[in-house]
Amino acid sequence: MKILINLVLLLIGCGFLVWAINSVDIEKTLELLIHIKFGFLALLFLYSLITWLDNLSWKYNFPVDIAKSFTNQKLWVVRLIGDAYNTITPLGTMGGEPVKAYLLKENYGISLKQTISSLVINRTTFLTALILFCIPGIFFILNSTDIPSDFKNASLLGLASFTIIIFLFFIFQITGALGKICQWLISKTRKPVFKIFLENLIQLNKLFSVYYQNSPKRIFISIFYALSGWVLGVGEVYLIFYFLGFSPSIRDIWIIESMAQLVRAGSFFIPFSIGVLEGGFVIIFSSLGYSSSLGLAVAIISRIKQLTWVAFGLSVGWFMSFKTTKIKSDSTKIEKNVKA
Repeated sequence: MKILINLVLLLIGCGFLVWAINSVDIEKTLELLIHIKFGFLALLFLYSLITWLDNLSWKYNFPVDIAKSFTNQKLWVVRLIGDAYNTITPLGTMGGEPVKAYLLKENYGISLKQTISSLVINRTTFLTALILFCIPGIFFILNSTDIPSDFKNASLLGLASFTIIIFLFFIFQITGALGKICQWLISKTRKPVFKIFLENLIQLNKLFSVYYQNSPKRIFISIFYALSGWVLGVGEVYLIFYFLGFSPSIRDIWIIESMAQLVRAGSFFIPFSIGVLEGGFVIIFSSLGYSSSLGLAVAIISRIKQLTWVAFGLSVGWFMSFKTTKIKSDSTKIEKNVKA
């Protein structure tokens, strides 16, 4: 059933992709792509800075004593590998989270529950920062006389819906609602395996509560770093425009980046966000008065950047796996020699 659902979602995404391609002058799009040349390296460098800020945001979602177990660089490598799996697996943005948890447990002895707790909290702070970042974009949209009213209403509705969902998710964590629901389910079931699962969720809920109660300052620092990463993403859009020979206003690139990120966040259930991202860029650019071909060109450049970064993450993961295997093999040899 899961495979069937993913296949249907993938087909829907491909449908959006076909629509996006048919909506533009593909020859003009290809001409624009040629102009990026070595500017692509500048994009990769800037994106590495963005991932570094995201990494610092995640680190502040661990308790202080746990965060001392690893350096910023080592956590960045773990995030790099996990995010690569987030992209290639058919589980949306959740496929790489178990990979991150496994790597932290195997390499730094951090419990799976503690890592999962930090990842859930990080998702909350990360998306909270996205909402804060999108607010100026919505302000620019609503105060523009050039943007169609339909696009204004859709943007406002999208941000409002997204904000309500994240707010409820946050309330769900700090109020301990998950633990209460699990306690009620335990009283209603007789299956031992299910009870053990629910008890683990209760322990996870306690980690949420303890973090939010004891580390309010770290929450705000985490949001600050995540917000800084979103803002730096505006510079990424500007660089793409620059290397393609355009000089957009700050207003336009802020609108483009904020709306594009909302599209990405809202299409997490579609593998690779295929088609939705491309179609979203076409609609956003057309609504701002730019050519739809430019919108598709920017989407393709973003996609190539993403795939390049995924390849880098998978390569790092392969080398890390090889190194870990070698260390375990050497340790086994030493143990055998000691016993001998």
